[in-house]
Amino acid sequence: MFSFPAVQVTRSVRQHFAWRSLAAAAALCPAAALAQEPVLAPHRAVYELTLLKSGASGSAPVSASGRIVYDFTGSACEGYTVDFRQVTDVSPQEGEPRSSDMRSTSFESADHKSFRFRVETRQGERMSRLVEGSAARSGDGALSLDLRRPQPLQSDVDHDAVFPTDMMQRAIVAAQAGETTLPIKVYDGSETGDKVYETLSVFSRAATGALNDPTRDVAAMKDMKRWRTTVSYFDLAKSDSPPVYVLSFHMWENGVSSDLVLDYGDFKLAGTMNRLEMLPAKPCPK
Repeated sequence: MFSFPAVQVTRSVRQHFAWRSLAAAAALCPAAALAQEPVLAPHRAVYELTLLKSGASGSAPVSASGRIVYDFTGSACEGYTVDFRQVTDVSPQEGEPRSSDMRSTSFESADHKSFRFRVETRQGERMSRLVEGSAARSGDGALSLDLRRPQPLQSDVDHDAVFPTDMMQRAIVAAQAGETTLPIKVYDGSETGDKVYETLSVFSRAATGALNDPTRDVAAMKDMKRWRTTVSYFDLAKSDSPPVYVLSFHMWENGVSSDLVLDYGDFKLAGTMNRLEMLPAKPCPK
């Protein structure tokens, strides 16, 4: 499941799947709060992006293409690192073609109490945004931000928000327990680095069996469960508004995601996995 912090095409896209309030989630989904954390598989996945659907507005594209490269490493002992890059070329119905290149790296501690990130976005050859900082959860659950860019900022935000890998594991546990939905707030460093988003994950029934993508070549995933998952992101400041972004995908029990659909509102992109490399896992010291 994706746990990326942000993607830029015409506006931010939020994962991490990937994916992502402590007390609120525990009350709404007890299994997710009590069950053992899923073991997430270190892996590198590459997805080719194509235009799936376009609206009638002048800003909607007539063509789009690109690629996502997603690296997930780490463990429940050493914490989790995500390196993510999305390059997208969009040709709108009106105006000039646009090219965006978003690169991010993040680290989340094994106990999900600290998170640091760097997100760089380029439009063409020009740097359009650089967001960098960290967040930590204090003993009382409050979330404290320490942003360095785009401008220095220290503040406390919604204490119910979780970090991306925490959300990913909670989503898998909820799906394993037969839950069909998981509402949860997530902080992932996206936009200007000071926003918390309300998310709603919706899970299908569990399925097994091979998909027509590189997951079929991974022996450990042969009989592994997966769920078609849709995650909607909502702006907390606009409670009655539709989601700002919707992401759907097959969520596997080991944290791998495949068959992506990225819904930006006025258009959708399909992300087809064309490469999956399972990376070495470091066992926890005994």
